[in-house]
Amino acid sequence: MPSGSRAEAEVQRLRDQMAQMQATTTEQITQLKAKATSREAEVQKRYEELQLQLKVDTVAREAEVQRKYEELQQQLKANAATREVEAAAREVQATTREVEAIAREVEAAAREAEQRQKFDELQQ
Repeated sequence: MPSGSRAEAEVQRLRDQMAQMQATTTEQITQLKAKATSREAEVQKRYEELQLQLKVDTVAREAEVQRKYEELQQQLKANAATREVEAAAREVQATTREVEAIAREVEAAAREAEQRQKFDELQQ
C-alpha cells in the first residue's frame, strides 16, 4: 500500500473514530441533559412540597397563636371580673359595717329617748 493510501486510510480511521466519539459524546450530553431535567423536576416538586408544608405549618402556628391569644384574653377578662367582684364585696362589707354602726347609733338614741321619756314621766 502506498503511503498516500495508508495516510488516507489512517485519516479515514481517525474520522470514523471522531464520528464515533462525537456520537457517544452527543448521546452522553443528551443523557446528562435528560438527567438534569429530571432532577430539576424532582427538585422543583420537592420545593413546591416544602413550600406547601411551610404554608400549612404557618397556618397551624398562626391558629395556635390566635387560640392562645384568645385564651389569654378570656383569662384576663375573668381576672378583671374577679377583681371587680372582690372590690364589690369589699364595698358591701364596708357598707354593712356602716349600716351596723348607724343601727347601733339609732338603738342608742332610741334608748336615750326612752330613758328621757321615763325620766320626764317620773318628774311629772
